Amino acid sequence: MQKVLVAEIGREITVVNAFGNLSTENPLLLGQGTSSTVLDGDIGIGLTLAVSHLEQEIGSVGDLTKIPIYATSSVATRRAAPEVNVPYNLNGKILPTSVAIMQAAQLIYEEVGDVLVIDVGGRSTDVYSITTLGSEPLVLRTVEEDLGVTINALSLVKHIDEGRIKENYGQYWEKLLRARPETPEEIALSAELTAAAVAIALQRHSSDNYGPSGSVSNVEGRNLTQIRWIVGTGLALTQLPNSLEIMRESIKSTTNTLPQGGIPILFDKDNIMASLGVLTTPFRQGAWQLLRESFGVEN
Repeated sequence: MQKVLVAEIGREITVVNAFGNLSTENPLLLGQGTSSTVLDGDIGIGLTLAVSHLEQEIGSVGDLTKIPIYATSSVATRRAAPEVNVPYNLNGKILPTSVAIMQAAQLIYEEVGDVLVIDVGGRSTDVYSITTLGSEPLVLRTVEEDLGVTINALSLVKHIDEGRIKENYGQYWEKLLRARPETPEEIALSAELTAAAVAIALQRHSSDNYGPSGSVSNVEGRNLTQIRWIVGTGLALTQLPNSLEIMRESIKSTTNTLPQGGIPILFDKDNIMASLGVLTTPFRQGAWQLLRESFGVEN
């Protein structure tokens, strides 16, 4: 079986996705391995540990010097992704995660039409839209650095109501923040923060108020009435048991220019959108099929 690995190096978690048969009519997501990201040392350590975890799940992946390995990174947000000393043969440079997600969004646009993607992370919530409506730019990404659900959770909580959060989760609510929440209380807090991040980020994206990061375009009132699909991705969102409900309720609560009723709201249940974005050029059809499967969309 032809195998391909894609590593996603985040500030908190490193994930390695293994794919098989990408050039065939039956592409496969073989499994995922995860590890904490090592920031103070060599990021390659976290990558090696994630590969080890992957092999615990699916068995040996084979000779890593011969398997194509691609990588994305969200560690550096305002500069090129870091060069990382890893003991593998990476196919090209490490791609910024935002670029990979935009490439996946572009694939959706080419296949379906106008698309909106919401990526919820620990440091920020990013919103991407590709639309051909009017004279507005085709592609827009907004980055809301005050809407992270773990690293920048304090800023997000202040947008919500810090007093209410303390009342519901205690004075030391920050101790409940986890990249992968497990207890009912941790999950409840993560879900509340994620819902708020989606709603606020979407509202900003569709207006001229893009938050502390500043606008990336001279767009005033992004018109999203022709959007065909809304997709949610990012570990903070996709790992929650009620991800789809969170997205639906958060989108419903915003006063934006999205079409009313009938628009598919999807979420990347396998959290592989960034990985597949890297693969859109070498394995376009395989990436498209696996995206649809992760979204729960029938062929």
